Amino acid sequence: MNPAIKNFDEKELSGRDARLLQEWKELDAVCSKRRASSPDIRKPSLSYIIRRKNATGLPTEYEIWYRVKSIVGVEDTEPPRKPIFGNLHKMSVVLPNNYPSADGNPVFTFITDIWHPNIRYSGSFKGHVCLTIKEMGVLASIKDLVLRVERYLKYQMYHAQNTYPYPEDQSVAEWVREEGEPNGWVKFTQETAEPEAPQPVAETPTEEVKPAKPKISLSI
Repeated sequence: MNPAIKNFDEKELSGRDARLLQEWKELDAVCSKRRASSPDIRKPSLSYIIRRKNATGLPTEYEIWYRVKSIVGVEDTEPPRKPIFGNLHKMSVVLPNNYPSADGNPVFTFITDIWHPNIRYSGSFKGHVCLTIKEMGVLASIKDLVLRVERYLKYQMYHAQNTYPYPEDQSVAEWVREEGEPNGWVKFTQETAEPEAPQPVAETPTEEVKPAKPKISLSI
């Protein structure tokens, strides 16, 4: 467990703060298990960075790191266009001030390119993840949603048909229907992932970013 979590007593918190702490503990527990089971603890399949906290000191913005094989684009050729794969994907999770409430849904946005029908690939809302949270309700936890997105990345879950709730990116959905599925490109295993390219030291996942101190502590 992240040592900072022990600074909070659930019995002393209520409402939004109690929910934020619970969300943090659940997400941290999953990431800690991934780290413990990873061949390289510096590169677990799932980790997080705290990007922002509220006045109480609880996380209100995360950066999630997925180290899984996923499609990040397609070749710029005539159809059928083969997929381009990547192995490190970063996503922002912002919890608005009115979270959790029916109109205070968390906002999931990919910082890196992802080619998936339920994630916006380009445009003004580039990276936006459609999770149909309204149907899932306010009880849907951040941990469960983060794991749901991981299934997106692995193409274990996607909606490419032009029916409700409709694809987030119609161009990607069309590629899935007309090129990806017929050629079996959306069915891929994690074992065949290409080696991850070396990352700069500054890119190492950390527990939180402290502007006053250039060096930040590690917590996954």
